[in-house]
Amino acid sequence: MTNPARGRASHATWGLLCLLAPTAVAAQSVRDVVAASRLGAGYAQLINLGATSDISSSNLDVSDGDSRSSIDILRLPYSAAFWSLTPDTDLYWRVSGNYLRMKDSTDTSLLGNGPGSITSRWSAYSVTGGLSARRRLGNGFTVEPAFDAGVARLLNDANYSGGAAVLQPLLDGVLVNWHTNAWMATPSVGLGWSRTFAQTRTVNIRAHVAWTWVNSFGESDPVLRFRETAGTYSVRAEYVAPLGMAVAGRALNYVTEAGYGGLFGGSRDALGFTTIAEVGLGVEVPVRETPQSTRVSVGASYLFGPDVRGWSFKLALVY
Repeated sequence: MTNPARGRASHATWGLLCLLAPTAVAAQSVRDVVAASRLGAGYAQLINLGATSDISSSNLDVSDGDSRSSIDILRLPYSAAFWSLTPDTDLYWRVSGNYLRMKDSTDTSLLGNGPGSITSRWSAYSVTGGLSARRRLGNGFTVEPAFDAGVARLLNDANYSGGAAVLQPLLDGVLVNWHTNAWMATPSVGLGWSRTFAQTRTVNIRAHVAWTWVNSFGESDPVLRFRETAGTYSVRAEYVAPLGMAVAGRALNYVTEAGYGGLFGGSRDALGFTTIAEVGLGVEVPVRETPQSTRVSVGASYLFGPDVRGWSFKLALVY
């Protein structure tokens, strides 16, 4: 029987339930089915999606055929320059605390146990840190290679209702209700361009690509062990101009932005979507009354793409 859940974390429960119907269980054990399904590809994508800067902190609704899930992402990054290698090259250190939650529900009534469902929630917590080198190339261009490493914890919590309760002894600990840790290593490179017009209007464009190795450790069951890779990319553009208003004597700027990003690699479709676009509006206010002052930026964006819709709220310091 073909496994419709191969590599797809959001579809894993239903796909494996089909395989674990009585005719399939007689041929192989539950653990064998889970081990052969390479679900770690989806688990790695969950961890990477929570940690990557290529997709904004957001609330996403994913609808891929009959499967629906919701994803919430919260990311708290911080970065600062600490050393000038040359007049045109600065080193930065950076850290980020990240959280992702994905929820979905699987109807089990078609398995012949009466009306029932399994509601699952995946939670991914991670902390990453790294270094980047930002080099000014001239004519407004910059290039920024970077390397980040981190650790993560991924948990699954599931509730059974109705006829699904009879499946709990089969599924607990191997398909649902489990936990694992993982380490991550991510080289990346960004290319940016910035130009100021009429002294007050600025256009910023940035492209970024990253590749992450995700290896599990400390699994609650050895069958959960995985070693996978995940890639992300993004292109973003923003236009900043005076709003014609002031707060506490500090001139406000308005910000319009657009972006496009996605996942690549062999397991890029593991979460039910592969690309997402973003359009947004925001305002900036300088912390001090100087042209080069750090600015506080507040904004909101609408996210959309094949099989995915969502929104994002941003509060950031812009240096």
